[in-house]
Amino acid sequence: MQNNCYAHFGQMARDHESDYRAIFIYNVFMQDFSNLISVIQKSQKTLFILCGFPYSGKSYVVNHIKSRTDIRVVSIDDIFKAKGFDWNTNKLPDSAEWQQIFDESCAMVKTALTRDTNVLFDSTNQTLESRNKLRQVADSIGFNTYVLYIKTPIETVWQRWEENKENPTRSVVSKELVHMTIDMFEEPTEDENVIVINNR
Repeated sequence: MQNNCYAHFGQMARDHESDYRAIFIYNVFMQDFSNLISVIQKSQKTLFILCGFPYSGKSYVVNHIKSRTDIRVVSIDDIFKAKGFDWNTNKLPDSAEWQQIFDESCAMVKTALTRDTNVLFDSTNQTLESRNKLRQVADSIGFNTYVLYIKTPIETVWQRWEENKENPTRSVVSKELVHMTIDMFEEPTEDENVIVINNR
């Protein structure tokens, strides 16, 4: 069903290019980017879980949403940087430290949910396990969840990685880490209540 949905909006996608040469299209419930903003504005007690490859355009989407809604954003990168880690110098957490960062981010999400109507969790969220953990946090206090899936071709990811390496406009994530994230990526499925953003 999802594949049919992507095909149905394929022509429409070519008419919606952004500053990032990105094209935004949606599942059958949405026609353009303004509809996503409308869904967020009308939602109550909802956790929106961002999901996508590195360099997929997640930051663009987050900034667009922040500028048009009062949603509270919890970013795993903020915790990462606060602990002294750095993508540019490849100073990265070990597995135990990554788990600590994720656990801390989940705690921040729960706190934010108890204080705000809607929360957006900003990370790659590349595994079903990580998304399920976030859903459990939301479920525990009676919140709904959506997955905002930024669907981007791998060749586009690498093109943007190369461009950013030559002329950095954001942190330069190591090639090895990008490969690892792509390899372990588990694409969200319809039963996860997904809003698909095709970003070519």
